[in-house]
Amino acid sequence: MRVDLFKFGGKQLAREELFNDMAVQRAMLAAAQAGERAEDVRRRGEEYVDEIVPAFSLSAYFEVGLKLAAAAVRSAYRPVIVKRPPDLPRDATAVFLINHRSNFDYVVVGWALAQRVAISYAVGEWARIFPLDALFKAFGGFFVRRGFPDPLYHTVLRRYLQLITRHGVTQGIFPEGGLTRDGALRVPKVGLLEGLLQLALDPAFDRDLLFVPVGINYDRVLEDEALLAEKRGREHPPTAGEKLKGALRLLWIVPSRMVLNALRAATGRLRRNGYAAVAFGEPIAVRALLARRGRAALEGALTLSDQERRDLAKDVARELLVARAMLELRETPVSRLCERVRDLREELARVGVPTALGTEFESQLRGRESLEEEQRSRVVASLEGEVLGLEEAEEVVRLGVQLLRRRRLLRTSAGVVRLGTHPHAEELLEYYARSLALLPLPSEARGGGQIVRP
Repeated sequence: MRVDLFKFGGKQLAREELFNDMAVQRAMLAAAQAGERAEDVRRRGEEYVDEIVPAFSLSAYFEVGLKLAAAAVRSAYRPVIVKRPPDLPRDATAVFLINHRSNFDYVVVGWALAQRVAISYAVGEWARIFPLDALFKAFGGFFVRRGFPDPLYHTVLRRYLQLITRHGVTQGIFPEGGLTRDGALRVPKVGLLEGLLQLALDPAFDRDLLFVPVGINYDRVLEDEALLAEKRGREHPPTAGEKLKGALRLLWIVPSRMVLNALRAATGRLRRNGYAAVAFGEPIAVRALLARRGRAALEGALTLSDQERRDLAKDVARELLVARAMLELRETPVSRLCERVRDLREELARVGVPTALGTEFESQLRGRESLEEEQRSRVVASLEGEVLGLEEAEEVVRLGVQLLRRRRLLRTSAGVVRLGTHPHAEELLEYYARSLALLPLPSEARGGGQIVRP
C-alpha cells in the first residue's frame, strides 16, 4: 500500500511553502499594484490556500473512508475491476485521468485502488459545504473552482498542484471538468494538466510524471434522470447550487440504499443497480512524450488518454448493450435482440474492447477457458465459440431487460420487447448507449452503423 509521505507533513507545511513561493508572491504583488490594499490581497490569498489545501487524516482515510466506500459500492452495485491498476514506480508521480459519469466515481475509484495507493482528488466546488468539505479534505481532496476569473486564485491552485506533484502525491483528476449530461465523453479541459506540463519541463523536477487513464461505466447512473433534466432545462451549465443539490441527492440515495439492501439481503431479496465497472489503462510517461513532441505533448497526452478512456469506459455488459440494440430494433422478439447484442459484442471485441462479465457468466467463462486449453479442430472450436457467444448474449439480454423493465424503460409481452412507458424512456436509453462511443446511435451512425474511431 502506497501512502505519500508529504501528506503527513500537515496543512501548515503546505501553507508555508505556498506563501514563500515566488510565483504566488508575484501574483499577490500584481494584485496590489492593480489598486488593492496589500492586507486585502494577503487575506484573499490566505482564503484560497485554506480552501485548496486539504488536512489529510490517515485514520479518516483508512478507518472511515475506505470502509464506507467498500460498503457503498457493494450495496449499490456489483463492482468489477475489468483491468487492474498498473504497478507504478516508487520514484514516479501518478495522475489518474478519470472519465466523469457520476458523483459516485470518487467512491468507485477509491475502492478500486484501496489496496494500492491513497489518492487525492481534484473536487468541484459543489462539495464546499459541511460535512462534505471536511470529509473530502480529510481524505486528501483539494477543491477546484471552475471558470473562476481571479489570477491570484489560479496561481495558488497551479502552484499547489505542482507542489504536491513534486512531492509524489498521487492524484485523481477528471479532465472533462464536470459530469456528462448526455452520456457521451466530454471534450477534456487542459487547465490543471497545463500546470503539470509546466512542471515536467522544469529541469529541477526530478521525478517521472505518469498519466494513467481510467474508464468507469455503470449499468445505471444513480443521477441519470437529474442530469438529463438539467440538459433539457437549460442551455447553460448548471449552477453550483444545482450541482450541490444533485450531490446531496446522491448522499441520500447511497445510505438509504445501503440500509434497504441490508434488509433485503437479510430476507434474500437483495437488488442492486447492475455492474459498476472500472478499468485502468497503461501509464503515459509525460517526460518521454515531451522529448518527442515538445509543447504539443499535452495535446498528445490528452489525445492518448481520451482515446484510452473511451475504450476503457465500455466495460459494462447488460444495460448499455441492450439499450443500444433496442434503439435500433425498437420492437423485437427476444431471440432477435439476443442475436443483435451478440453482434454488437463481437464488433467491440474486434477493436479490443471487452465486455465485463460477472459471476452470472461463470459457466460460459469456464467453457471459453476449456476451448483455449483443449486441442480441437478449427471448425468445432468455431461452432462451440458461436454457441457460447449466443449463450452469453442471452444472459446479457435477460439481465439487461430485467434492469430496464424495473425502470419502465422497456416492457415485454409474449416474447416481444418494446420501448417502455417511462416518459423519457428513449432519452434514457440514448444516454446509456452514448457511453459506447465506438458504437454510434442509429440516428447518428455513418456508414451503416459500423464502429468508428474518435
